[in-house]
Parts: sequence; structure tokens; C-alpha cells
Amino acid sequence: MTESAKRPYPGRLALIIGFLTIWSFLILCRLVQLQVVRRAEYTRLAIKGQVVTREVIAPRGTLYDEHMDELATSIPVSAVVAEPRRIKDIPAAAQALSAILGIDRQELLERLKDPAKQSFQYIRHRIDPKAESRIEGLGMQGIYLEEENMRVYPNLELACHVIGFVNMNGDGGAGLEQRYDKELKGTPGQISFDIDGKGSSFRGTVEKAPRKGHSLVLSIDRSIQYTAARELSAGVESSRAAAGVAIVMESESGRILALASYPHFNCNKFNEYAADYWRNRAVSDLYEPGSTFKVVVAAAALEAGLTTPNEVIDCQMGAITIGRHVFHDHKPYGLLTFSQILENSSNVGAAKLGLRLGERRLYDALLTFGFGARTAIDLPAELPGLVRDWRHWSALSIGAISFGQEVGVTSVQILMAINAIANGGYRVRPSIVDRIIDQDGNLVRVRPSERLRIMRDETAASIREAFEGVVLRGTGKKAALEGYRAAGKTGTAQKIVDGHYSSTKYLASFIGFAPLPDPRLTVLVWIDEPKGHIYGGDAAAPVFQRIMQESLLQLHVPPDQSIPPPKFSPQQLAGASKDYLPNATPIVPVAELKSPDEPEGAGEGVIKVRVGSETVEVPDFLGMPKRKVLARCQELGIQMQSDGSGFAVFQFPTPGTRILVGDACRVTFANTIARNFVRTHGIVDGGTVAQHLIPDTKASAARP
Repeated sequence: MTESAKRPYPGRLALIIGFLTIWSFLILCRLVQLQVVRRAEYTRLAIKGQVVTREVIAPRGTLYDEHMDELATSIPVSAVVAEPRRIKDIPAAAQALSAILGIDRQELLERLKDPAKQSFQYIRHRIDPKAESRIEGLGMQGIYLEEENMRVYPNLELACHVIGFVNMNGDGGAGLEQRYDKELKGTPGQISFDIDGKGSSFRGTVEKAPRKGHSLVLSIDRSIQYTAARELSAGVESSRAAAGVAIVMESESGRILALASYPHFNCNKFNEYAADYWRNRAVSDLYEPGSTFKVVVAAAALEAGLTTPNEVIDCQMGAITIGRHVFHDHKPYGLLTFSQILENSSNVGAAKLGLRLGERRLYDALLTFGFGARTAIDLPAELPGLVRDWRHWSALSIGAISFGQEVGVTSVQILMAINAIANGGYRVRPSIVDRIIDQDGNLVRVRPSERLRIMRDETAASIREAFEGVVLRGTGKKAALEGYRAAGKTGTAQKIVDGHYSSTKYLASFIGFAPLPDPRLTVLVWIDEPKGHIYGGDAAAPVFQRIMQESLLQLHVPPDQSIPPPKFSPQQLAGASKDYLPNATPIVPVAELKSPDEPEGAGEGVIKVRVGSETVEVPDFLGMPKRKVLARCQELGIQMQSDGSGFAVFQFPTPGTRILVGDACRVTFANTIARNFVRTHGIVDGGTVAQHLIPDTKASAARP
């Protein structure tokens, strides 16, 4: 063998060495990438496979009343947890758990066999103590109890619409629980569990302790809240009404001491009630306030210098025509002073004050009192109300708005407005949460008060004096207190049904304050659709009286020993509460501003006010269609009160009679047969056609 054949080939050796060098370098780079560059990422992946981290829900903050009595709190309860991978006999476990927890066995078996939930799953939250002891007695591997928190309301229905509730997911579902959900929830903690290759946990470590949520200290007084809820419920039930609201407010600060809405619900069992029960009617229901709204017009006219407390105003015997519509009082008033207009709840007097203000100034007064905007009370779902821009008003709007129609208000809005009369002219924002504290009791935040002067103290004092007259001599006698001077205003408003004012459904209200001369509390009460006694002075004023009387005693307000107990005879009380005449205001609601029978452009032009001494001659309406009779009555400025439909067959007063402008003429209408009878035979005895063709009409038609 030659020497060259024994020598290794130099190119092949270099190739092998180069390949090994590059291969080693690549391995080194990969190791650097895995152990240095991406070390944190792969560490997380390793931990993820070996450790399971779970969130620990923090205890929810407590709700206290102003005396630090608990209204809502959280208590520890147990949840049943399963790790199906550790369960040796899944069918037996499903059988045992279904018997204890009342869960369908087949459904539970499918859940335990779900491949995606083999490491951990909740079987049942918030079990009762008896079930808890039975679960522990099973001693079954892979089934254990885990502590969690449950929201509890120790007072059941008390202040339910203020407090609200917490749903099954732990989120606030209504009331303050919803409004302050983030503050109440707190900061959740974390706990980690080491798991083996089979996915079973064997050791737990607290990574981050949960921190309890902030607590709320409310202005609610539990005793006064109980009184308000009790008396409101009694008032609604005795009136056979549909619903009601009662609010007690501190006059100076605007702090809400009680807010009750009926019907109520048990906060602990909120899911057993229809969602309509959860609605807080005090902030979420709009209504036309009726006569309680007259305070806005009266105060604005006084503040503008357009009237004085002692001015005598002609109320035109209870009738005034504005925009070709006649507005009536519940009785024919003649000359009334400014105070007597409020005492007797005169629609005509209020309308005259509104006319003096004019549209723009009246609109500005509405905004000044806070209508048409949210009050910023610390409750969810508050509506801003409904106040149309004055440029969109019809010719009769100024009259209707003057006594509480064509506007929509919430309970807290009208309460805030009347409260400005009580505290000397300040619009004060209503509030329920006084302060927020942490788990150690340290102050986190105080909700500041907001006060804005909207009228002179002299103006407020004049209205207060007139409001006291409402209780002493006017429509609110049943609101009179024993040992305290009270003042307030009644209201009775027709409800809107299918776009028109109902003649059978009303909302009765009373808003007042006591004791005079320095009011401590302002209280609102309204009753929705009372049966029998429909007026605010009958349905709402007695509820106000009971709530205010007991609240003042609970606050240790000393009675005025110089005031004798109120004594009213049955004759004085009879009819004294009538602050509204049904169908006295024949206008369409704000939602239906234009009547289908009104000709185009009828709402435009100058407002015309007819004096009470003007008379007109009643035409002969017999045989005329209803639309034509209505148009003729509007033209003459008289009110048509009708029965039936078709053609006129009877009228009272008879043709040719002279009546005052604004008075009513009753006309009975019937079908074509009756019309032909009238044309052929005429009306001899004033009742022939009505008697034979329309049973029981003659008697009603004969009443003017």
C-alpha cells in the first residue's frame, strides 16, 4: 500500500469537523433561547401545568343606616366543588350529591364526565348548613366544600328599592347595590394549588389575600323607613290603589331619611318577583303632578314682583277660557287672595298667575326649580322628567302647565322643588349615601351637599304661609298634625290612558313640611289609582299625617305646647279635600298635543281670557252632528258635556237660554233613527227622544 492511500482525505475531515461545529453551535443557540431568552415564558408554561390559580371573591361591603345598623351584609357560606379526576366512582358520587342537593342525577353525571371540566368545577353555590354537614359526612375523594360569601338583607323588604339586590353572579342588580357596585365589590384575592400529573391538587398557597369592599353609610333612618313603608302600604291597600310612593327628606340638607315604594319585594328572594317589582317608582316613574305644581307658578310670580301675598284676584266664578278651551275649578270661586288661591287649589287663579308670567318666564321658572333635569340623587335609573321648550307650547299650554299638566316629573323632582319652600328658598340636591368607609372604618369619601338659592326668603315665607292655610282651612285638613304646625299642598291629577286623560284613573298626592316656623322634614306621598276617595286630600294627606307625626316624634322634635290638637267637624272635612274637578280641563296630554277634532292652526295665536260676566245665547243643536256641535261650543267659549254619539237629540239648557261664558251645555247624541224622529216630530217635552231611544239619559241630561 502506498503512503498516499494511508493518509486521510483532508476535505472529508474538514467537512465533518465543520458539520459538528455548526450542529453544536445551533444546539447552544437553542439552549440560550430556551433557558435565557424565553426563560420566563417557559417557566409560566411549566407552572401552568403544575399549578392552578383560582380567584377568591372578596367580601362585599356593608350597607348601614345612619345609626350604623346593618341594612345589607355578607356572610360566609359553602359551595360544593368537584375534581372529577380524583373521584373513583363518578356514578355513585352523582347519586349521592343529587340526593343531598336536589339536582337531577343524570344532569349531574353528564357534568362530572365532561372532559373539559375534569380538574375543577362548581356543583352548587351557597348551600344550606344541613346540606353542608351531609356533604362533609360523605368523605368522598374529589368532592369538597369551598367557602364563599352570600349577600343577606336582615330587614327583608325594608328599603328594598333603595338597597336593591345582588344577583347570582355577585353583581349589583338594582338600587345602591348596582349604583355602587365597583366600590362594594372590593379587591379579589388569589390562591394557587399544586397539581400532580393526573391533575389532582394537593397543596394550596394564598398568593394575594382578598380585600373587603368599601361600605356605605346611608342617610336612611331604619325606624323612619319602617314607619313610611308601613303607612304607605296601609294607605295603598285601604284605597285599593295600584301603587304608591312615600319619601321623607331633611329640609335643610336634602338627606333622604326614608324612601318607600309600593309594591315592595324581599331583597333576599328578589328572583321570586316580577321585574316590575324591582322598579324604584320614586326616580323611574313620570307623572303629571297636578295641583302640587301650582307652587312653581305662585313662587315665580311672587319672585318676579307680578303679585303680592295680599293681592285679590278675580277667579271668574271658577271658569277661564284659554286657547278656546275652558278650564274649571272644582267650585265657582269669585275673588280670592293670593294665599287663598293655593288654599283652595284654584285652577283659574293659578292660570291667571301663569298668564302674567308669560311663556318664557314660566319656562325659566320650571328649569330653576329643577324640572326637566335629573336631580343627581345617588340611585340608578333616574329619569330627567319632561319639560318641552316654551317655543313648542300650544296656546293653552300656559294654562295647563300652571296647574300641573303637560309636564312630566319624578317624585324626587317635585319633592326637591317643594322643599325649596320649606328651607327658605334653596334648591338642595337629594342624597341617600352620607359617606363611604373602608374595611377598617376609615373615611374614603363624603358625598358633598349642593345648595342653590332660587328665590328670596320672603317669597318662600309667603308660600309657606299659604301652604299652612291649605292644612288649616283648605284642601289639606286631613294632613293636620297634633302638637306641630304643618303646611303642604294637595294634588289630584288625571292619568293618561291610551294617549288621553282618563275620567276614572287618578294620581292623588300630598307634599308638605313641618314643623313651622322652621321645618325639619319635607314629606311626599302619592297614591296611584285610588278607588272611592280619589282626591289628594282624602287618599294621600292622611298618610302624610301619620308619617310626619311619628317621624317628628322619633327625631325627638319637641311639640309646640301652644298648639291645640286639630279638631275638624265632619261637615268641615266633607268635600274639603277636593282639589280637582274630574274632566275640568278638556285638553289633550303632552303626548297627544293636537286633538284630532281641532282644525289646523287652532292652537296658534293670542291667548284669549274671557271675564266671568260675559254671557252667550245657547244655539239650537238638535239634529246637528257631534263634531259640528263641538266646534260651535268652542267658538262660543262654552263647554260641551256629551252623552252618546251620532246626532243631537237633547240639550240642556234649551235653545235661546243665556249662560255665562265657560259654563257647560249638556248635549245627548243618538243614531240616525233619532235624528229623523227629531226632524219629523221635534222635541215637545224635552225628553221624548232621549226617553224612548236612550234609556236613563233623561235624568243625567237634566243635571246642569
